[in-house]
Amino acid sequence: MKKWIVVLLSLTTASCAYSPIYNGKGPYTGSPVTLQNTPRHTIDYFLDGVAEELLQTNNYLTAKTPMAVVSFVDVEDMSETNWLGNSVTEGMIYQMQRRGFTVIDFKTTGAIKVTPDGDFTVSRNWRDLNPSQQIDYVLTGTMLRQGGGVLVNARIVGMRSRVVVASAQGFLPADRIGRDLDTLRKVRIQDGVIIRDDQSKIKKNTIVIKP
Repeated sequence: MKKWIVVLLSLTTASCAYSPIYNGKGPYTGSPVTLQNTPRHTIDYFLDGVAEELLQTNNYLTAKTPMAVVSFVDVEDMSETNWLGNSVTEGMIYQMQRRGFTVIDFKTTGAIKVTPDGDFTVSRNWRDLNPSQQIDYVLTGTMLRQGGGVLVNARIVGMRSRVVVASAQGFLPADRIGRDLDTLRKVRIQDGVIIRDDQSKIKKNTIVIKP
């Protein structure tokens, strides 16, 4: 009986210690036990570290202060981003909200638009959004293509004062990003509307922030 207890404890310990990190490049190979917990993409761990560094350098922001998270942009052209920049933004919304901060989702229209393609309540068309929103701070950042990955700089800035109250920096390796960057969807602003262009296919494991 004691031997069985030891075996069961060993299996339990192994299952708790083994939590595969999914990089988005292929089928998820985790066991059914690990699937009971939400699998985490490797970018999640990167953004978790960025969020922690932001909190360590934070000087003024409190949990009750309204804050918005906007697209991380190409450092060579501040008017351009891509799906990676927007994905980092979505991830930082999660990271800051789970830490108790007041995050304003300014892309919410305040209504539900019902269409044959689905039901929508968020938009990237500024005409659909409320022009007056209570936002005191904004979390933003830049991305720079480097050999083997992307250098990401994040900062929290006062909307009125323009003062940087927190900052963080990290390098996101190419093998953590996944295959989605094989085709880059460039984003530009035209006549007040955000437009996405499907770019030509590029070589695997190559990251392009600005074509």
